[in-house]
Amino acid sequence: MGGSPVKFEEVLSSFHKYDVIFVATTAPYFLVTHERILNAIKEKKKGMMILDLSNPRTVDEKVATVSGIKLMNIDQIAEMVDKNMRSRIGKVKTVENIISEELPVLEAAMNRLDAEPIVKDVFKNIDSLRVKELKKALQMLDEKDENKIKIIEELTKAVVESIVSQPMNNLRKASEEGNPEILDAATKLFDYKKKE
Repeated sequence: MGGSPVKFEEVLSSFHKYDVIFVATTAPYFLVTHERILNAIKEKKKGMMILDLSNPRTVDEKVATVSGIKLMNIDQIAEMVDKNMRSRIGKVKTVENIISEELPVLEAAMNRLDAEPIVKDVFKNIDSLRVKELKKALQMLDEKDENKIKIIEELTKAVVESIVSQPMNNLRKASEEGNPEILDAATKLFDYKKKE
């Protein structure tokens, strides 16, 4: 930021040259007075910040009443730091609560991905079988009416859906709950071959 230490005697005579002044002394009296700052601010075109880090304070509190001057003492700085820390701790707790609520949902969604390839493969194989058997049945019936064919096709889809949906939903749920035994059983039962 371009700051540099200077002797206090020099600062007293040239306050107007500085935008930010850190005062850290052990003097038992006010070194920076209301009158000195009034004189300094007359020569400045912009404001000034004074941070009094001394204990006891060495900047007269009346300085804060001068227009364009921002004065902060060590207690105010400590309070501001403490407030910021408490605010951040509060935000951290909020984030932790969100994570603790959402993490199980995310874990369940990630676990469910293990079941999806099996579910997809089962639906694909059963639908292929449905289409194959539907063609055979339509040939045997010698059905030509498009509306009737559509009704029969929708019926076969509904039957397959009603038979397969519940077991597949149970498989997804088992996967969400992290139950690998059921996934292994389904893999063998439906002869699922994992694609590399």
